[in-house]
Amino acid sequence: MQIDANYGMNSNNENPRAERCALETTEIAPKLTVTRLCIGSLTVSPMQASLPRDRACEVLAYAFDRGINFTDTAQYYENYDIIKGALSRCRAPERVVISSKTYAYTREDAEKAVEEARKKTGRDVIDIFMLHEQESYETLRGHMAALDCLFEYRARGIIRAVGASMHHVAAVRGASLLRRRGIPLDVIHPIFNKAGIGIADGTAEDMADAIREARSLGIGVFAMKSLGGGHLFSSAAEAFDFVLDSGLCDAVAVGMQSEEEIDSNISYFEKRKFPAEAEKILKEKKRRLLIEEYCVGCGSCVERCRQKALAIKDSRASVDMSRCVLCAYCAKICPMFAIKVI
Repeated sequence: MQIDANYGMNSNNENPRAERCALETTEIAPKLTVTRLCIGSLTVSPMQASLPRDRACEVLAYAFDRGINFTDTAQYYENYDIIKGALSRCRAPERVVISSKTYAYTREDAEKAVEEARKKTGRDVIDIFMLHEQESYETLRGHMAALDCLFEYRARGIIRAVGASMHHVAAVRGASLLRRRGIPLDVIHPIFNKAGIGIADGTAEDMADAIREARSLGIGVFAMKSLGGGHLFSSAAEAFDFVLDSGLCDAVAVGMQSEEEIDSNISYFEKRKFPAEAEKILKEKKRRLLIEEYCVGCGSCVERCRQKALAIKDSRASVDMSRCVLCAYCAKICPMFAIKVI
């Protein structure tokens, strides 16, 4: 399937870079069609690039006007206002599919999370709502009060699909087990990349096997960290090919910080080719976690990091970049604001 090839253009050609776009689409959940390229909103937000709000809204709106109809966010990111601003600036906000996530355990907290998303995005209906960073079947079962609430919201039409995000193979297998036992998760959002970077309990092959089982049960899949949190920039084409050619992912969430990155990634998803200049930049691009000298070594970041990439050495935090996926979740928890993704 393809979206309207003219979506993202206007008769006055006010945005000359919003050229014809025909991104492939797929049905990720019943009656829920998304472009295979999803723009991750964390990258433009305070926890990462921290673009000025108007600028962040412009970047997301540009992606929507270029034909990407799918964006991922989370309660934890505190960026619903950016999503709302982008929707107000793009030409067809009703086409945009929003996926959000919550760490809620209880029914009360899940209700609050959904209502917060609705209020702050300006949307009566949130398309996909997920549990955030699930680790196993047991973790999913431990969140059943929240899940039951989400299922009820789905039945009432307030959300359209229920899912879970995960860095663990065991959580993907847990989602399949829930489905087999009559608890119908619609969508999963796992880490999946050619090097297995960021997978907490296995290899890329282990994750592929788990995803394959989930898909066989009718669960939709959109992958995260296909570029390994930046580790795979130098081989971005091969990294995207691995995910796209696997046949295991309905969509791929990619963080993008500028119109140029959006154009480049659309080009690759459409034509399997980056513009020459973009390919050169990608090969040279490096991102890292910066820990400022004024870090006091409190250990909050170490406790928060699910990748075990952080440790306290000589009374301050230290990062093992071979394990870090640049999620920036540690940055939010730092009481000194001493951690940044740059």
